[in-house]
Amino acid sequence: MSDLRILPLEARHEALGARFGEFAGWRMPLWYGGALEEHLAVRNAAGVFDISHMGRYRVDGEGAASLLASAFTRDPERLANLGSCYGLCCNEQGGIVDDILIYRLGATEFFVICNAANAAAVGSIMAAGLTSHAAKLTDVGPQTVLLAIQGPRGLDQAAAALGMPLDDLARHTCREMTKDGATYFIARGGYTGEDGVEVMTSPEAGGALLDRLIAASVVPCGLASRDTLRLEAALPLHGHDIDETTLPWEAGLGWAVELDHEFTGREALASTKDKVTRRLACLLSDGQGIFRSHQDVYDGDEVVGTLASGGFSPMLNTSIAMTYLPRRLAREGTALSIDLRGRRVACHVVKRPFYTSPDLAQKRAE
Repeated sequence: MSDLRILPLEARHEALGARFGEFAGWRMPLWYGGALEEHLAVRNAAGVFDISHMGRYRVDGEGAASLLASAFTRDPERLANLGSCYGLCCNEQGGIVDDILIYRLGATEFFVICNAANAAAVGSIMAAGLTSHAAKLTDVGPQTVLLAIQGPRGLDQAAAALGMPLDDLARHTCREMTKDGATYFIARGGYTGEDGVEVMTSPEAGGALLDRLIAASVVPCGLASRDTLRLEAALPLHGHDIDETTLPWEAGLGWAVELDHEFTGREALASTKDKVTRRLACLLSDGQGIFRSHQDVYDGDEVVGTLASGGFSPMLNTSIAMTYLPRRLAREGTALSIDLRGRRVACHVVKRPFYTSPDLAQKRAE
């Protein structure tokens, strides 16, 4: 079966002047007008991302919650109706196969959203549990599109484009609605450090929604700005900051692990909880030059790490990066340096995140 999700959006991307790179197979552009312009649009107003490459599964049935609990570090039975949680899919050694989001639509209805590169692996892990849990697993990715509308004006712009109120949609909750014959799954959240929603619907309805958003001056955004936005928010990216060799405790993701239920990797995680020797740390540049992944981190003349993610922060006007450091060094204020092609640039450890949206901080305080 062909992948339906890109068909109604591909022509729109190209008409908007999208620049495609190595991820062209996913049809998520690197950028449209420019990565900096798109980054600032999300921080100051609103931007829209076509994230239809993400993996999406629906899990239904009396055993749906127990199936998901056996596959992930969170027990979705604890979720309130229309609630959501961030969790991890681990291997037997406790390494992170992927990080995922679970949404509860009803007593026995759930959605799981995972990273594109790991969608097949996550799907296989859930499918393996079907033999012992009374549930139905459906890959809804090929039949749907997923758009993320993000920024201080993202919620209002999404509501206007959808023609439905969203003020009562709390953070980290979701809903499913039908309008003009189209069904929309709407979740309040995102991967940018800003407020907003993610909307899953049919390819036809998604294309029309994208048109309405752009007509309302919501800026189309690509992969490059998505990466700089998530880095400012210190949100991990699988394959860079976390992978199958990473323990949740090392990545600062212990809060997403519930050890009081059985899941793959639980025994390994329980035995390593207090034994980790490294931590994921945030580094802020004290000099000039752009930080990039794979650059070496020095404590004096000793290499103590390699950058997992790095880049220039438009909001802080300097380079930022995340790296794993020995625990003794992963402390706020620790002075280090990074090798930029033979030139050392000073940096220091700061608290996560690098940047907090004033708008989102105010909403959280309320």
